[in-house]
Parts: sequence; structure tokens; C-alpha cells
Amino acid sequence: MLLLYHFFMGLIVSSALYPIYGINVLIIFFTNILLDVDHYILYIFKFKSFDIVKAHNYFFNEEKSFLLFFHTVEFLLVLLILSLSFKLVFFVLIGVVIHLLLDIYEETRKKYIGRFPSIVWWYLRKR
Repeated sequence: MLLLYHFFMGLIVSSALYPIYGINVLIIFFTNILLDVDHYILYIFKFKSFDIVKAHNYFFNEEKSFLLFFHTVEFLLVLLILSLSFKLVFFVLIGVVIHLLLDIYEETRKKYIGRFPSIVWWYLRKR
């Protein structure tokens, strides 16, 4: 999903949650937007290039499946466990869930799944 959609949906959800969580919604908002940094990190490792425009084009034109660490069930589980002890991580978890729900909606709408939702699944499929 485009960063712009994450921005606007994050803004809407954060505004709705502001009466409940106050200034902490900024953590939710920025997590929702910045979660896609794993796309860029993967691109850098794969192509040894820091060209952000090429990285953007790569992920919007790529037809192979790929593993994005911050978009996995395992990452969600780690955040869930940590959120039981750290309030800050709870707000990060909310931002991640919002981001992933938007991605799932977009992928379902386009009938395309471009990433593995699990590190374990990715590993087993590689074998």
C-alpha cells in the first residue's frame, strides 16, 4: 500500500484514539507509517544500493514473494509479549496492526500476496 494511504488512515485512526490514549497516538501514527522501512532494508541488502526510488519501483513491480521481517506474525508475537511489560510497545503494536490490516486489505483487493506472512513459512518454502 502506498505510504500516503498509511499516512491518512493512520491520521484518522490516531485522531479517533486520541481521547483514549492522548499523546501516545503519535507512536501509533509514526509506527504505522515507518513500518515499511523493512522494504528499503531488504532492497539495500539484496542490491547493495541505497537508491530509494529504485527500491520503491522494485517493490511495486516485483512479482516474486519476499520476506519482510516487520510484516510477519513472529514480529507481531514479539511485540505482543513485550507489550505486556512495556506500555510504549503496546502503542507500537497498535500501529503495526493498523499497518498490516491496511496491507491485507490492499492485497486482498488486488488479489496479490507479495510477501510471506511468517518467517517459519518462508523458511519451510525455501527448503
